[in-house]
Amino acid sequence: MNNHLEAVLKEKRSLRQRLLKTTCEENLPIEAVYHRYMVHLLELAVTFIERLENHLETIRNIPHLDENLRKMSMALAKMDMLVTETEELAENILKWREQQKEISSCIPKILAEENYLHKHDVIMPSLPFTSKVHVQTINSK
Repeated sequence: MNNHLEAVLKEKRSLRQRLLKTTCEENLPIEAVYHRYMVHLLELAVTFIERLENHLETIRNIPHLDENLRKMSMALAKMDMLVTETEELAENILKWREQQKEISSCIPKILAEENYLHKHDVIMPSLPFTSKVHVQTINSK
């Protein structure tokens, strides 16, 4: 270890000079007319370098593209199935609402008929939308 450190100290001056030199040892002379183009070119280079990781990630994902497309196709098929089921449910709900409207519009008529029948002591064996228990209680009176 001491031998290595002694060699570094002996070559200290030459190492310092090598470190102070530029790596290419020359400047790239560019005419003033082209400076603005170089600025634009450097901006493009910086932007590319910033986006390089995204580009590399995209390239890495290319082998998985078929699998991802297959997953997307399966998800689309599931969505189509769910849409169909939702449409069927919506139709059933609308039918149910219509039935409920019909039933609720018939209830006042039925109640009016029951009141009329009670007033005149007429007993019907079975009325629509009435339970057997209710009919039996009327018959037992």
